[in-house]
Amino acid sequence: MASIKPYTLSNGKTKYEYFISNGINPGTGKQIKIHKRGFDTIKEAEKAAKIIEGQIAAGQYSKKNLSRTRISDFMDAWLASKKSVKEGTIISYNGFMRSYIKPRLANYQIGKYGVEAHQKFIDDLLNDKTVGRSGEGLKISTAKVLNTVMSTAFNWGIKSGYMTINPATHVEFPRQSLDKSVKYYTYEQSQKFLDQAKKEKNAIWYPIALLILDSGLRKGEVLGAQWSDVDFSKSYISIARERLLAAEKGEEFITDDPKTSSGVRPLPITQRTKQGLLSYRNYMLSTFRELPATIDGEHFIFINTIGKGKGMPPKGSSVNAAFNRIADKAGLPRLTVHQFRHTFAVRARQAGVPLEDIKDLLGHKEISTTQIYAHITPEVRERSMNLVEEYLGELSKGE
Repeated sequence: MASIKPYTLSNGKTKYEYFISNGINPGTGKQIKIHKRGFDTIKEAEKAAKIIEGQIAAGQYSKKNLSRTRISDFMDAWLASKKSVKEGTIISYNGFMRSYIKPRLANYQIGKYGVEAHQKFIDDLLNDKTVGRSGEGLKISTAKVLNTVMSTAFNWGIKSGYMTINPATHVEFPRQSLDKSVKYYTYEQSQKFLDQAKKEKNAIWYPIALLILDSGLRKGEVLGAQWSDVDFSKSYISIARERLLAAEKGEEFITDDPKTSSGVRPLPITQRTKQGLLSYRNYMLSTFRELPATIDGEHFIFINTIGKGKGMPPKGSSVNAAFNRIADKAGLPRLTVHQFRHTFAVRARQAGVPLEDIKDLLGHKEISTTQIYAHITPEVRERSMNLVEEYLGELSKGE
């Protein structure tokens, strides 16, 4: 039922306005009010209000009204609708909204946000030198993930009456040079890094680097690994969880399932990794007289052995800082922790491991993700051609 109220202009003339309730905004939890003023009489205001109430009853006005929702509120409403999504996924979505979507698109009306505006949004992120760790704009791979997230939200928006098209389905990304997109250490560089890591006062850095270089684990998987995951008799480590690094607060360390079902995987470990972990375990026992546990009773493998954080798991950011410091001391170019994972994949490819097997080792959901390593090294092509040449030579002998 509409509420009609009088108000007085500065010249003393009386006018009328109406207020109509149109439900609750799922994003903000606040009541949606339809308001219009400027009517000369109560009857005019009542008549106009009844038209709007009729449109609401017919389900017509709600769609018109929703299309005027700001993208900031729209994304909040979409996120509020995600009832069965992993905590890590929600944290990731919030990160995208906080870093990219809300600062740039908050005041757009969702119904007016089209293909051209969304393409410009993506292009700006790719070219903005203030965005991304490299100072060269957002990485194409990150922009594609962001676009996929927004596409999912827009599809929900179409079903919910906010919009009629999905602008994210029409985005064009620049072509990537695969060789330039993957940075990694050569075998000699990897060895120099490991040799330097052994000299660090904090005993965790060598086994952490070793586990990533020889097994290709993600940073969250390495830091989420617990001693119960390691089977030394079979030389295996089970990847069963990852730490949610974006959710770190004080001494609270949150773990969750890996990103995808393929992320849960048993991995054989190399003999040097096995020996490195055993030596590190013995050092921990001699230092702490036990394997330290968090306040939640979790026995993470990697625990700081020095400093203010002694006896506690390292923060995700401290791994980045330590790897940079070690690289500098070893006279090596700095790589991100994820590029250490690239290094493992490249080394596996150089060894002749099929892409499908590399996919399983890395825990990729789709083989298309692993394709970046398809032609990364000349050794693979040369070895393949040598096999063909040997085979042709064998055939020629039988002529």
